[in-house]
Amino acid sequence: MNPLRYDGRVALVTGAGAGLGRAHAWELALRGARVAVNDIAVADDGTPLATLLAEELRRAGHESLALPGDVGREDEATALVERTVDAWGRIDVLVNNAGHGRPSRAQDTSTELLREILEVHLFGMFWTQRAALAHMREQDYGRIVNTGSAVGAFGAPDTFGYATAKAAVHGMTRAASLDNRDRDIRVNAVAPVARSGLARAYFDTQPQLDTSRLDPSFCAPVVAYLGHESCRLDGQLVAVGGGRAARVVVGATPGLADPQLTAESVAEHLDVVLDTAGLRLLDASVEQYELLPRFDTTPTGAVR
Repeated sequence: MNPLRYDGRVALVTGAGAGLGRAHAWELALRGARVAVNDIAVADDGTPLATLLAEELRRAGHESLALPGDVGREDEATALVERTVDAWGRIDVLVNNAGHGRPSRAQDTSTELLREILEVHLFGMFWTQRAALAHMREQDYGRIVNTGSAVGAFGAPDTFGYATAKAAVHGMTRAASLDNRDRDIRVNAVAPVARSGLARAYFDTQPQLDTSRLDPSFCAPVVAYLGHESCRLDGQLVAVGGGRAARVVVGATPGLADPQLTAESVAEHLDVVLDTAGLRLLDASVEQYELLPRFDTTPTGAVR
């Protein structure tokens, strides 16, 4: 198979100063992309990590631009996209990776904390995505990779705000994909498993887990595929980490069909409601209506 090259493509990676974002930026640059890197973090001497990464990439012979800015602020998030376009005339790939960790429980989370988490993990991605889509639609080409989470898909204790935001990112990704299928635009998300700075505290409490293959670099190849012009996926969530790439699905079971549905009948036939035999994967909400039973008008109320 021919290498997936990015020659002539322009990419913006947020949260690229370290961990996953840094790995994504290097992967895209090594494949020929011009890469704008964003981060708000600074080194011990006060130098922005984005500046250090951009300098490293340029020393290695790649075109790179450092972009300071807080994705949690609408004007700064939007400016990241506009400055990328100003520098190189277009934006082909947006990798929304910026984020932070804030432990919280449903019963204890304050409005202020939830808002802070949403502004970075959800609104930050929304603002950069919206700005990028304007250019991508005009040029009839673009690839967006949002960073979701298995926590947003499956849940975990003490992660209420983070899980809420990431679940919303999954919905945003799906909706943006459906809204842009009239163009050569693909919008997907990854659920990475990596021992990055954000997740290190978690893995430190889980000594039974083997983290030897959970370096962020093991996640970058999936991002490189999702960001490539040959990508066939759209609106999908892909779990990645440790040498594994797997689709995370949303589906519907056939369920219980009862023309006289009551709370009692649900309780009595809960096993039927939950039975995954015949599980159907749905690409859009409208498809669920095909699963609705059609009942006879005869007195028996039989299902057709």
